[in-house]
Amino acid sequence: MTTAVSFDFAARRITTIEPEAVPAAVAGGAYCWIDIDSLAEAERLCGLLGLENAAVERVVADQNQGQITIGRACIDCTFVETAFHDRALVTGAMHLILANGFLVTAHAQESALLKHLSETIEEDFQREAQSGGFLLFEIVDHLIHEYRQTLSALSAEIDGIQRTLLGDVGDEILTDVSELTRALLEYRNAVVTARETVHELATRLSPYVAPSTQPYLERQTAPLSRLAGDAATERTVLSESLNLYMGIVSHRTNRVVNRLTVVSMIFLPLNFLAAVYGMNFHVMPELGWRYGYPAFWAVSSLLVVLLLIWLKRRRLF
Repeated sequence: MTTAVSFDFAARRITTIEPEAVPAAVAGGAYCWIDIDSLAEAERLCGLLGLENAAVERVVADQNQGQITIGRACIDCTFVETAFHDRALVTGAMHLILANGFLVTAHAQESALLKHLSETIEEDFQREAQSGGFLLFEIVDHLIHEYRQTLSALSAEIDGIQRTLLGDVGDEILTDVSELTRALLEYRNAVVTARETVHELATRLSPYVAPSTQPYLERQTAPLSRLAGDAATERTVLSESLNLYMGIVSHRTNRVVNRLTVVSMIFLPLNFLAAVYGMNFHVMPELGWRYGYPAFWAVSSLLVVLLLIWLKRRRLF
């Protein structure tokens, strides 16, 4: 459902209005926020607000990647929202358009960030709002909070995989690690592009971002940088965990091969003796010897004992 809100900073009043009433409210000196939850509706409303066609086309295209474009009459940017549900990273594009007197948010799916913002916006407005820039700051602040929650969920999943790797696992763990690595990379890309967008909004001189808001926005780039670094660290930890697992598998394989080698070394001379005396040539003197059979077993046993002693001393057994 598309909603519109006007902010009267002088009277400290928030009023819910119809989206079609936004131009009149802006002309009367109010600052407005229009939240559009349907991209089909976005084209009509953005046209009503007199926004550039290029900005409207970028919103309707709904590209799921961060970006910022400086236009002649507005700034449009895209942040990627993230969440981790059912062991999978879920992302969605949230489009922002900043213009004179109003801010537009548009999204194709339900936005948990904007839903929470709408529930707390009145309290934040009454406490600290000085200009329309407070709304942009609150959106970025809620976005960072969402990124923190997502990273915490990813870290918990990595901890679970680390514990699983130390047990009896199958080849499916490789698929889980691969998918989690991809999720971490996608998450980090979302955070990095958000950081670059916020930095651009905080440093570029523009009539659409109040100068009093820019220093606060610039401070928000620091936690975004830390989140990007933490995501890279988590990816390294996951990679090291996989290397540890592969080392454990290799060690187990080496132990099996070592045991097979010991068995082969023991039976190799026995096979040789059995092959020699299995030829049954009449000229072989041992065939007619009364103690030939016991002698065979005595020699075989002696060879086995000597080999075991030698392997033990060489720490091969």
